[in-house]
Amino acid sequence: MYLFDTDFIISLSKSSKDAKIFAQKVDREHAYCAVSVISAYEYLMGIYYLYIDDSDKLREKLRKAEAALKRFDILPCTYEIAKKTAEIDAYLTRQGQTVELADLIIAATAIIHNLTIVTKNVRHFSRIPKVQVITY
Repeated sequence: MYLFDTDFIISLSKSSKDAKIFAQKVDREHAYCAVSVISAYEYLMGIYYLYIDDSDKLREKLRKAEAALKRFDILPCTYEIAKKTAEIDAYLTRQGQTVELADLIIAATAIIHNLTIVTKNVRHFSRIPKVQVITY
């Protein structure tokens, strides 16, 4: 059961060999696949930033992005996730460490739903207690 980070979605959309191989493995396993609504936001934000001045290209890229995102359950932020995010943030801050809010929310989502994060951003997530992380 996997929670895919934004970098995986981007890699998959760019036909990264590593991402494609991992996606095929997950498909063979018939594993549960999800993304946080934060990852969906980050992915779509990147498309808007790149193509906002070209409405035809923007429309095309958004159509492809939305088709790609349909492969995943998109998990919303809930009160439980907000509470877990606050707990993780307080813990890390007391340890003198910081992690971006988006990554904290993604990690909290994984913890609450008992999912393993799939990312190449292992450095950020590995500092967060109780989160399971694998790379592709």
